[in-house]
Amino acid sequence: MISNDDYSTDGKSFHPVTGSKGLSRSIRVGSKRLPLYLVITVCLGLLNTILLLTAVVIGIYCGSVSNESSTQQMIPQTLIIEVKHLQRMQSEAIKSEEMAKQALETEVIIHQQLKLQLEQNKTISDAVQGQLETLQVERATLMAAASDMQESCGRCRSGWVLLNTSCYFHAKAASNPLKTWSDSRADCIGRGADLAVIDNLEEQVSLFENLPKLDRSVRPWWSRPVGVWIGITDIQTEGTWVWVNNVTLQDGGYWIQGEPNNHGAQGEDCGALINIDTPMRTWFDGNCQDAREWLCEMQPN
Repeated sequence: MISNDDYSTDGKSFHPVTGSKGLSRSIRVGSKRLPLYLVITVCLGLLNTILLLTAVVIGIYCGSVSNESSTQQMIPQTLIIEVKHLQRMQSEAIKSEEMAKQALETEVIIHQQLKLQLEQNKTISDAVQGQLETLQVERATLMAAASDMQESCGRCRSGWVLLNTSCYFHAKAASNPLKTWSDSRADCIGRGADLAVIDNLEEQVSLFENLPKLDRSVRPWWSRPVGVWIGITDIQTEGTWVWVNNVTLQDGGYWIQGEPNNHGAQGEDCGALINIDTPMRTWFDGNCQDAREWLCEMQPN
């Protein structure tokens, strides 16, 4: 309640003012006197502004809450869609796995069939190769026999034998001391010949048919110096076999399976032959310093 008398609050004086048109009050603010209605109007304006700002803030908050609520409602739907998508992907992956498994099983069956066919072809090839070697041996034997029959006797020196257009001297252990490869060649040269050079299959078969065969009970044959020195060596270049007439071996030769192997610390650089099972496999490499029998060859008179 405001009285008609002047009063003071916090050092500010307020005095009622009466106008000509009736009772009018004013409020003294500092050194100025303001009408009461103006102060009330300003206060109401400030209050309205505060209420408006409050309404705006509440509206923004409600909008945010509404958006969050809408987002929260969308999350389950999104999850459902993702789950369905993953289920479709899983189903497709399972189908792809089954198809790949079937394809793999088909490939395994095809591989097994090819492997079986390859084994059958190899068996057939081995059989054909065996028959071919047998026919080659028979042909060479017939040609060697025909050549021996055509050649006249007396064209070779005493102690020599005529085989396939060449004269051969086999230095046997019973009548000659065994020699190294170099000493064997020197002996052949001293006789006007050289260590035997095997030029073709006919000559190989002829020597196989006429030279002694190894006793099958004496095994293993490589455990002692058996066999006969022939005129081939790779002493100049390991693996390159050269005959004593300076002709390099080209057709692979007639080596025993696993030979030549250059066995031992000193190596094996000189060739020899030994008749075991087949004329296609009689050569082997030996240590040139081993003492063996030897085979000389020369042209007939």
